[in-house]
Amino acid sequence: MIRDTLSAEAARRLYDRLGARYDWAERYESRAKTQALEALALAPGQTALNIGVGTGKEHARIQDAVMPGGRAFGLDLSLVMLRLAAGRTGAPLCQADARHLPFPTASVDRLYSAYVLDLIAAPDLPGLLAGFRRVLKPGGRMALVTLTEGVNLPSRAFVALWKTVYAVSPIVCGGCRPLELSAMVGGVGFSQIRREVVVQFGVPSEVLLAIR
Repeated sequence: MIRDTLSAEAARRLYDRLGARYDWAERYESRAKTQALEALALAPGQTALNIGVGTGKEHARIQDAVMPGGRAFGLDLSLVMLRLAAGRTGAPLCQADARHLPFPTASVDRLYSAYVLDLIAAPDLPGLLAGFRRVLKPGGRMALVTLTEGVNLPSRAFVALWKTVYAVSPIVCGGCRPLELSAMVGGVGFSQIRREVVVQFGVPSEVLLAIR
């Protein structure tokens, strides 16, 4: 695993600059995100937390799924992304770091995070995942999506090239690097862990579902 990545401040500045242009990534992220949202089994009346709302496309889907009677909270480091997501959803959003969640223990039924952990330095990941488990209610579901290692020839070739570019300039790669999180998620106490790899246009994404 590549251990280091961009600092939180560098990541914030990068995604502030990207803004609405980040939507272009849907061409290789959309299938994995859709599979993760379906695995969450969102339902009316639930409280959901979206960590890293981006431009708000998935948050709008989460918000629709938990209504009526539910609540969809979201956070992001980037104020630009928060403004875009707020414009799409009108949902309660806040600027916060995923490593320090400003939510009470056992307060959410569902937790979703897509292409955020790829940005987190390896030494911080266990604590971050423990924080995710803390805010989930017993029996609550977590769905994570990250860039991962390749599983076939095209995706292995893509990841090899990605790592080469990343070694020269992580910022060109958006600070994201491939992860495999199953063992780490189990190590902080999650159970019933299910992992699948979705390849879209040669880009491999890990979709990981786990139960608190």
